Amino acid sequence: MPNPFFQEMTRLGIHIQSAGFEDYLRDESRFTGHADALIRASNISDVALVMKACNDTGTPVTVVSGKTSLTGAPVPLGGVILDVKKLNWMSRDEPNKVGPGAVLKEYKEFVDSLGLFYPPDPTSESTCTIGGNVACNASGALSYLYGPTRDYVQGLKIVLPTGAILNLDRERVFAKNGMFRIPKDLMDPSPNDDLVVPAPSWKASPWKVLKNSAGFYSADSMDLVDLFIGSEGILGVFAQITTKLLKRRSPFFSLIIYLPDEETAVRFVHVLNLLRVLNSPFPEDSLSECKSQQITHEHWFKELDCSRFRLILPSCMEWFGNSTAELLPEDHKKYLKNSYGAIFVEQEYENEEEMGESASQWVELIDYFNQLLGNGIKKIQTQVAIDVRGSRAFRLLRQSIPEKLNELIHPGFVKIGSDFSVPSESLKQLLDVYDEKLPHCISYVFGHIGNSHLHANILPQTDEDEKTAQRTMDEIAGEVVSMGGSIAGEHGIGKIKSKYLEMALGEEAVRQMKRIKRSLDPRNILNCHTLLSDLNS
Repeated sequence: MPNPFFQEMTRLGIHIQSAGFEDYLRDESRFTGHADALIRASNISDVALVMKACNDTGTPVTVVSGKTSLTGAPVPLGGVILDVKKLNWMSRDEPNKVGPGAVLKEYKEFVDSLGLFYPPDPTSESTCTIGGNVACNASGALSYLYGPTRDYVQGLKIVLPTGAILNLDRERVFAKNGMFRIPKDLMDPSPNDDLVVPAPSWKASPWKVLKNSAGFYSADSMDLVDLFIGSEGILGVFAQITTKLLKRRSPFFSLIIYLPDEETAVRFVHVLNLLRVLNSPFPEDSLSECKSQQITHEHWFKELDCSRFRLILPSCMEWFGNSTAELLPEDHKKYLKNSYGAIFVEQEYENEEEMGESASQWVELIDYFNQLLGNGIKKIQTQVAIDVRGSRAFRLLRQSIPEKLNELIHPGFVKIGSDFSVPSESLKQLLDVYDEKLPHCISYVFGHIGNSHLHANILPQTDEDEKTAQRTMDEIAGEVVSMGGSIAGEHGIGKIKSKYLEMALGEEAVRQMKRIKRSLDPRNILNCHTLLSDLNS
C-alpha cells in the first residue's frame, strides 16, 4: 500500500531520500537509530510543508542539523528525518537574525567582523548549529560570566508540529494563571482561535544558582520564548533566531592555575565566584541571585580585602582534573600530575594600563593563597598567556579533552559520561563523591568548575567495567539530586537519559511537561522519545 506521507511529498515536489543516510542515524554519543527516509529542507516553506504532512498522516519526524548531541536527541527511532542545515543564512543588514542551520563558529566570526559579539561558545562550536544550541540552551566556557544561549535569544520563528508558523518575540506572550495564550495573529496560517498552552509551574533554581538543562524552563510569569529554548526541539522546529548581540569582546589574557589540594581548589573557586558577583558588569543580570550563596563562604576570607581585587573578573573558569594529565602535552602534564587539578581562566581588560593592574591583582591573590599553604612544598603554580595565540592554545587544551577521550574508547565499548551540576555550596561534596566513587585509571574529570558543573567520564575496558560504571553513574546521579543538583547541566536529557528525568524533577513536573507537549503536538510526531519517552503514562 502506498505511504500517504511519501505520496504527499511527491505531490508537493519535495525530494525524499530513502537510502544512503547512515550518518544521520547516530550522534556524538554513539547512540544509533533507524528511519525510513531523509528530507533536506531548503527554506522555511519546506519545513512547514513537511511538518503539516507529517501531522496529517501521523508520521514521526526527527529534526537534525549539526548532530553534535551527546544524548541521542537527534537520533531517529523510526519515521523520517528532516535536515535543516541548509537554513543557514546570515545578513549584514540584520546580523541579529540567523538561520537555525548556521554553524556557531561561522556566525560568531561573522558578527565579529561587524564589531559585534555573540557569547555562547560550547566546545563543539566548529560543528554545532544555532538551532541546536537554542534547542538545548547551550552554554560553554564563557557562560560563566556571560550566561547561556537563553540570555541571547530575543525572538524565534517556529514551525509548530501542525505546520503553522509562529512568529514570537520576547515580551509578547507571558504566562498568566498557569497558561500561555498565544494570539492567533502571531501564527501563519492564522487559526480560528488563540492557542492556549499550559505553563510550567514547578519550582526551579535560577541558572546562575544551578546550571541546569533538564526539562523545560520554569519560572514565575515566564516569557513564552523561554518555553521553547531548552525544550530539546520537541515543541517546534526553529526556523529563524533573533539574537542579542554585544559589542566586540575586549582583549584578554589567560592563566592556568595549578592547585595542590582539594581544599585550596574549592576555596579558590569560591573566592573567584565572590569576586564575579562583586565585580560583575551585569548588575541587572541574574548573577545577583547567587550573591547570598557566595557570601556564605566569606568567613573563610575575613582577612581578604576584596576591594583590592576589583579588576579580577574571569570570563570563564574551567577545570582540568588531575586524571586528565595524560591527555595534555608534556609542558602542562608535568604540572598537573603533581596537582589536585588546574583552573583555566580568561581575564578581559580595556587597555594596557588595566591589563597590568589586573595582572598584578592576580599575582597578589595567588600569593595570598600560597601564604595560607604555609611553608610546605606544595604551592600554587601558574602558567600565563598574554597574547591571542597563547590564550587560544590554552583554550584549545580544554576543548581537546573530549576528543582525546574519544580516541581512548576501547573497541566495542562506549564512553559513560556525566553532565552533573550542583549549587556552589555543594562543590566540595561533588568532588568528594567523584574522588571516592569513580574507578581509578579509567575515569576522567573536567569541566566548568565555576558553575560547579564537572563532567565525569568512565572508559570501560571490559563488560564488567561497563556494568559497574553504569551503576556508579546511577548512584552518583542520586547523590547529585540529593544535593539539590541537576543530572543535566548543559547537554539535556535526549533519549539516553530520560530515565533520570523524574528523579531530577519529580512526578508532577514530568506530568506538566507531557501536558505542554500534547497541547502543541497532539499527535506526538515531533522528535519522539526525546526528553519524554512515553506521553501516555
